[in-house]
Amino acid sequence: MSGRMILSGYLKLAYNLIRPVFLLIPLAYFLIGALSTFASPALLSLSIFWFFRQLAKFVIFTFALSHYSLTSYLAVFLASLSGCNVNTYVDSRESDKYAYWKDYHNPIVEGIASPKDVLHLSIASAILSIIVGFMISFLFVIIILLGHIFSVTYSYKPRLKGKAPLDIVWNTIGLATLPFIAGYIIYLESPEGFSLSTFLLSAVYDTLYPSEISSGHVLLIIYIIGKSFPLNLFLGSNLMGAAFYTLTVTLDYEADKSSGLKTLAISLGKKRCLLLGVILALMGGATMFNAMMSNIQFTLTFLSFLFILVWALLNPNRSRLWASIKLIALLLMACFLSEILMFL
Repeated sequence: MSGRMILSGYLKLAYNLIRPVFLLIPLAYFLIGALSTFASPALLSLSIFWFFRQLAKFVIFTFALSHYSLTSYLAVFLASLSGCNVNTYVDSRESDKYAYWKDYHNPIVEGIASPKDVLHLSIASAILSIIVGFMISFLFVIIILLGHIFSVTYSYKPRLKGKAPLDIVWNTIGLATLPFIAGYIIYLESPEGFSLSTFLLSAVYDTLYPSEISSGHVLLIIYIIGKSFPLNLFLGSNLMGAAFYTLTVTLDYEADKSSGLKTLAISLGKKRCLLLGVILALMGGATMFNAMMSNIQFTLTFLSFLFILVWALLNPNRSRLWASIKLIALLLMACFLSEILMFL
């Protein structure tokens, strides 16, 4: 066997264990939560000012690449990797036996990884995520532990993945709600996030009212940072996460049905499940309407997401569903990269 074939085999195994398309989702929600301070009512009203937008981009870029943030990304990545492989381990005995059409192949079913190896990888990733979490904060560790609980109860016992409508609730909490909250907590708890927010608001206030800045105003700024939770963005993004789940569960329709699972797609049927996804996406867009009106890129991202869902709904065959999931993953990547390039 040539070196190229060996390398190709290792890369395929890594892809099937890591499942980058699905690992991207919790990481994206973590970053959205971390930067959601800029979508709070206290700051959103200032987005009309060019200097505020440039300053906000500087703060975002600085925080996103700080040591504290990079450590947090690692913890979320490890927790997500653990969750993916719990799912891989359990699905190898059920639904993935019938899912040969995917471009993701269960490495246990294919015989390139043993159940014990995948289980050990999941446990090791979970332990490492908790250890790294303690380097950040105790509250962050609690969020990580909750994530593991939701992951195990969803994929293993009581296997809520196959008990609609709990499957969509559990999946959304695990992949969207908890990462968002973790990101929000990290931003406010980290020295970089809190000091950068204080600096940002102080700079804006000092520019608008140069003769009135005082210690009292600084205290008011600190209060605003702590109390302005972006509820609309939180609810809207979770509704979008639930809409995304309708795509993934519809993709697994045949395999899940063959293994006797009662998922949302099997309970409703493919088209009604995807129609629910479109409705959830529209509800999410309505909830985040003010944020979209202040950011054309945000609006375009939402409309693209909605278009992909409708495109999948019109003809929910396997290839189109899988293409839709990949397009949404690419859409998320393009959105974040464009923000970085605009800053540079």
